[in-house]
Amino acid sequence: MKIAFVDNLQVGGGLSRFSLLLCKSLIEKDNTIQIDYFIHSQNLKLVPELLGIKNVNVIVLKSTLPFGFLEKVGFKLKTILGIKHSENPVIAEIEKVVDQKYDLAYFPSAHMMERPTLKIPIVGTLHDFNWKYFFGRQIFSKSFVQKMDTEIVKWMNGGYNVCSAQDVVDEARKLYPGMKNYPEVVHIAPVIFNSEISESRSKEILKALNITYPYIIFPGNFFPHKNHLNLFTAFYLLKQKDAFKQYKLLLTGMNSDQVPLAKAEYRGIRLVSETNGHEEFDIMGLGYQTNECIDVLIANAQLLVSPSIYEAICTPAMDAWNFGVPTAISDIPPFREHEKAWGIHSVFFDPMNPKDMAEKIENALTDYENTKANGKLSREKMLNYSWEKVTEGYLTIFKKAIDKK
Repeated sequence: MKIAFVDNLQVGGGLSRFSLLLCKSLIEKDNTIQIDYFIHSQNLKLVPELLGIKNVNVIVLKSTLPFGFLEKVGFKLKTILGIKHSENPVIAEIEKVVDQKYDLAYFPSAHMMERPTLKIPIVGTLHDFNWKYFFGRQIFSKSFVQKMDTEIVKWMNGGYNVCSAQDVVDEARKLYPGMKNYPEVVHIAPVIFNSEISESRSKEILKALNITYPYIIFPGNFFPHKNHLNLFTAFYLLKQKDAFKQYKLLLTGMNSDQVPLAKAEYRGIRLVSETNGHEEFDIMGLGYQTNECIDVLIANAQLLVSPSIYEAICTPAMDAWNFGVPTAISDIPPFREHEKAWGIHSVFFDPMNPKDMAEKIENALTDYENTKANGKLSREKMLNYSWEKVTEGYLTIFKKAIDKK
């Protein structure tokens, strides 16, 4: 089977790691598979590990490369003169280079893009419908939402698609009734790049970051649905108690370095000047971290939290369970689905109630022996669900699409 794996949207975090691990697992499952991995130029910087996978030919999409000087000038002139820019150049390139010579084209970020017109079978992963909701700040333009309302129908009526939770299927049925094909559920495994990092290497990384204290970690970009504000208030309430004054809250993910050092307050956080060595900090934003570094940070946390109010799955918690690290996460349907799918044990809190969040985190840290036991039990459960099983599910759907064509 020859697959065009098309990672054309500029993404990061769990989505980049998901794409990397699915690609790697497909090759490991069946060494007769050949993959041409078409990738956005910026994504390759986040997952350079792709370059070392046998039977995978990495091709950077030319339309995603930064504009040269003349291209920038031309683009600006068209804008000034009111000349309409051509259609999406990335989609145009995909339609030109990804066709006929492949058995199938797979799109790991289908939920956020146009459906290309190809003569070969197409399968996409519809991760969620985040763009359909508004969480207090505009992330997606009205024009994008209107466009995706049309494109998502094309994806579901045009062939087979995959998602990672039954909750996504329920969302699709609610938002788009009467479609020909709703996505099929294939639960994914933890998006851990290296689960066997040595203790000496872990210590080296933590030392480089000057982390010598117990910490709680939240890996998540600074989008409003990640619900940082309620987490900050909850952490402030927690820190009012003497037993928890030594704890820090570490933030990772895109733009989290906007708050390099901060004090937790009831209505948000207050930035702490790095030049003022007399003021203690509660929260540190580390920004986007390498695959190895984020694995070390999660594996050495006392607790991983995820206060999100909308997601398809909780990949940070899955990564934590892989290491046996306990979690405290939002009580929302897709997160509860992890209990049903794998039998994990986690603390659940109301993400819209900082007091409840603080109390649940406090209880987890106070009864830490039991909390650690839940983390270890969750690890045992997660070990039963590997990327090999994920790949089996995806290959089944790939073969359906090819056979139907």
